[in-house]
Amino acid sequence: MSKAAILEALRQHPFTHDMEEAWKEVLAEMARLQTYPPDALLLREGRAADAFFLIVDGLVAIEMFAPERGTLRLQTVSAGEVVGWSWALPPYRWEFDARALAETTAVVLDAAALRARMSQDCALAAWILSRLLAVVAGRLKATRLQLLDLYAPSERRTP
Repeated sequence: MSKAAILEALRQHPFTHDMEEAWKEVLAEMARLQTYPPDALLLREGRAADAFFLIVDGLVAIEMFAPERGTLRLQTVSAGEVVGWSWALPPYRWEFDARALAETTAVVLDAAALRARMSQDCALAAWILSRLLAVVAGRLKATRLQLLDLYAPSERRTP
């Protein structure tokens, strides 16, 4: 895909739409637009966290493997959301799997290049990390609600 297509995706995506244009240009240099077919893995638990995904279109399941229970879907992420923050924290290894549930297109940012740029530009780092922290907080809230439902007395559980 062309740099112009990547820039347009960055301009439209809720994570980056109000980012300074100069920073979008920087991100576009380290990004690619990639489409994943249904059931394709975007990332695998334990492997190097080498990318940051801005979901443009599609649906992605965040999953983990539990012994004796198999693969568990923790959350579903759709267009306008992001996948992956392990790239921002040492030891830079994925904590979960992420699988496309439908054909999914994402802006895929090179994590090493992004970390290097953030180490040179504190304002960019602060901007990205504050946005990422909001994503993490939202996911933790969703997990908390999921756990409340899971551990509620059976007569109070939602169908």
